[in-house]
Amino acid sequence: MSIYAVNKICYRVVHEPALRAALSETPEQALRAVRPALSEEELRALLAGDVGRLSRMGANNFLLHQLGRFRLLGLDLPSYADRIRAAYRDA
Repeated sequence: MSIYAVNKICYRVVHEPALRAALSETPEQALRAVRPALSEEELRALLAGDVGRLSRMGANNFLLHQLGRFRLLGLDLPSYADRIRAAYRDA
């Protein structure tokens, strides 16, 4: 499994307003349509806003931060930070 697809989505969120809108309105449909395709594990984690898990899987934290910045997938900046910290608290 490659985490590249997750990083690519997070990068695109900054530059593509249409993708941001799609992720706000129909997140699962939007995520299933992206290329390169996400693995089912990546898809589930994104839909759950589980940025801590995605970070532990190797996703770039700066890019993941964009999901909170744009309030996507149930995240905002405080919840993004809380989930990242929680993922590494016991490490």
